[in-house]
Amino acid sequence: MNWIYRQLRQMYRKVLATIYRIFHPKSVDYQTKEKSERHPKLSFISNKRVREYARQVLSIPGRSYDYAGLTADTYKRQPDDPMLLAYYLPQFHPTSENDAWWGRGVTEWNNVSRAVPQYVGHYQPRLPGELGYYDLRLVENIARQVELAKDHGIYGFAYYYYWFDGKRLLDQPLDAFLNNSQIDFPFCICWANESWTRRFDGNSGEILIQQSETVESYEAFIDSVIPYMKDKRYIRVSGRPLLVIYRPSLVPDCQRVIPSWRVHLQAAGVGNPYIIGVKENTFDLDLLGLGFDAQSEFHPGTVFKYCRNITREFEFMRDDFTGSVFDYVDLVTNKKYLNFQANKLHRAVMPMWDNTPRRDNAPMIFHGSTPALYKEWLLNVLTETRNNPGLDAPFVFINAWNEWGESAYLEPDRRYGYAYLRATREAMEDARLIETIKK
Repeated sequence: MNWIYRQLRQMYRKVLATIYRIFHPKSVDYQTKEKSERHPKLSFISNKRVREYARQVLSIPGRSYDYAGLTADTYKRQPDDPMLLAYYLPQFHPTSENDAWWGRGVTEWNNVSRAVPQYVGHYQPRLPGELGYYDLRLVENIARQVELAKDHGIYGFAYYYYWFDGKRLLDQPLDAFLNNSQIDFPFCICWANESWTRRFDGNSGEILIQQSETVESYEAFIDSVIPYMKDKRYIRVSGRPLLVIYRPSLVPDCQRVIPSWRVHLQAAGVGNPYIIGVKENTFDLDLLGLGFDAQSEFHPGTVFKYCRNITREFEFMRDDFTGSVFDYVDLVTNKKYLNFQANKLHRAVMPMWDNTPRRDNAPMIFHGSTPALYKEWLLNVLTETRNNPGLDAPFVFINAWNEWGESAYLEPDRRYGYAYLRATREAMEDARLIETIKK
């Protein structure tokens, strides 16, 4: 027992020293100094906050009280159920472009695995559960994602689509899905129509690849989506293929570009597209007036300005922390997610949000998310959607299926297991029950 105690004590001291190096990088290495030179650091070691932080780090990975395992019963969709569309990030496989920009073999998992807690009680790093650090070059991983999504109430995936003046990036997962017709799951495209910069991970705004804001480029884009829209699994609204535009503010001359898309797709035999524009928090123009068929929320963009900022309530481990912490509990319990209103608006929900993996000491964090709170939010939105006669289709968007770099995901992790997936299924079933009782 004494040997075990000594080993644990040694591990504890190493963790403290590692924490000190992380948050005080200009200081000397605690382990390399003679004992007499280490006395000034004793106040650091005895600091209650750091000891609590060390205990938290040593407990990783740990299960939450909300942890849920995989159950045998699965979701059975009914025709009048709302349609949950989860955004899908295809960033989890190496590409030659990312090799050149970030280093050989770098994927989104590199950001995820490097994250550290910024304060005691901060849930980082996020460690994946059943699927592990998956590689989307393997179609087996895609098939399992679809199986999990379908079994828990997700109607389809909205794949982020990267097209830059004719050049595609991160296209392999979507094309692998397209070429495997046995993976039976609805899908649509969300064109992420913005340039890529190094600001992606909190660094400079150096442009890595640019999407031109010219009418000619935007008109040329539409050709690339035709093969996907011809697939029988592609999501349609009254026979019209669904297209989501991530940044409507960047579309040049909407009155020309959007009609040209409609003409082109109808001539190609896929029909008049149903185009949803994502509401941006810095763009207030009427999207319906610009030619979009409907609009959708995208969180946290349309809710954060209503949220309670609780940054000052935390003691941060880094003196140079410049991020913001918002109250997820307040957002849900006070239904602030309903503050934003617009015509033909599709609601959105985020199970969690924290982009520390990308932004390090300058993140936006929504603190306090639980599966129960997420379920409450989703259930209210589903009920509203069921009773909104202004919508042409009962879509509800979820940010996201697998945005691990922003801690916005439904996929199982080691802390909660399948709890967020189970909450999704239960919210869908409860919304159905509420509607039955009303009748």
